[in-house]
Amino acid sequence: MTTRNDYTFADLNGKPALVEEIVSLERRLKEQTGDDVTLIAYALSDSAGDSPENSAPSL
Repeated sequence: MTTRNDYTFADLNGKPALVEEIVSLERRLKEQTGDDVTLIAYALSDSAGDSPENSAPSL
């Protein structure tokens, strides 16, 4: 089972287009909800990704 400790911040350094996509979505969500929304990018950590529970199913 994946837990929050299995995640780290996603490395978006040098990827300004991805950061802009997130910022754009935050703006759209604010327009639609009337509330400030902050999105945080996480990635499954390498050690968690090696667990059989977190592997993609075989086809």
